[in-house]
Amino acid sequence: MKPETKENGKIRFSTQSIFHFKCHSSLPCFTQCCRDVNIFLTPYDLLRLRQALKLSSGEFLRKHTIHYLAGAGQIPVVQLAMDPETLYCKLVTDEGCSVYEDRPWACRMYPLDLVMREGEYTLIIGKERCLGLLEKSSMPVNEWLDGQGVQPYVLMEQAFQSVMPPGYDPAKAGSAGIGKILFLAYDLDRFAGLLQDSKVRSFYEIDDELLRRVEEDKELLLRLAFQYIRNQLEELLEHP
Repeated sequence: MKPETKENGKIRFSTQSIFHFKCHSSLPCFTQCCRDVNIFLTPYDLLRLRQALKLSSGEFLRKHTIHYLAGAGQIPVVQLAMDPETLYCKLVTDEGCSVYEDRPWACRMYPLDLVMREGEYTLIIGKERCLGLLEKSSMPVNEWLDGQGVQPYVLMEQAFQSVMPPGYDPAKAGSAGIGKILFLAYDLDRFAGLLQDSKVRSFYEIDDELLRRVEEDKELLLRLAFQYIRNQLEELLEHP
């Protein structure tokens, strides 16, 4: 197996690198990674979480997130809200994550973090704070990620990133309308409401069968939202 390497003082792992890690409730640091931390959510994260909690997208956004439009490009930023008194994630208990099967992408990756080069990872935290890194249990990075169910999150985020039209530069000043359109991917129930308009369905060729399917399959609804968002962005950027 390919060993880890160092770059600018930081360890870099490939998918084949072996790393040591095991998290369990006997560790003194158990759930400390869920306290006073920025956990940024993807649209797919939010969909999985709000379904697990049986909340509408709007309810989840209000109760469990901090969200805003950032920078000149007005890109939506959505992150899990911490409890104002304890600073813990509102979804964590003494026993661990209450939505573990539907936990966000970032939580599944932990203690690994993505780097700019595809297929490379680094540690988001040191051994002095994450005692699980001192455990004897070891595995290749790719096996760890597979075991954490990361792949569906990666694929859905790639689909979301593809909604940006070619040549769009989020660093440049843009219309607030761009952010509002992108935010539909997070507030999926609001997008579903748009589909009740017969003119929208006709324009995007959404027949009764597809409408029935997206009502039953929210992941399919999210992918349809991505298509709608891309079309709307292309129109907005072409006719600002």
